[in-house]
Amino acid sequence: MSDDQDEPLGVRIGAREIYDEVVGLREDVRSLGQAGENVTETLEDHETRIRDLESERGKFVLPVAVVTAVATVVAAGLAVAKLAQ
Repeated sequence: MSDDQDEPLGVRIGAREIYDEVVGLREDVRSLGQAGENVTETLEDHETRIRDLESERGKFVLPVAVVTAVATVVAAGLAVAKLAQ
């Protein structure tokens, strides 16, 4: 009964329980570290893919602009020719 009087809630945590929790936390930290490495690799892969897509998109900008400019000039020429008649 004297043990119950020293601890008002009647809970006793020993060194073994504390050690087991520390070991469990160590494993959790290791798994988080590995997950962080995986996230870093995934982000680098996504960045590479995005840069590739952006460079591919740039290849088509100039040809589309040229086609649009030529079409505009042709349309303007046709409009002027129609007005001249």
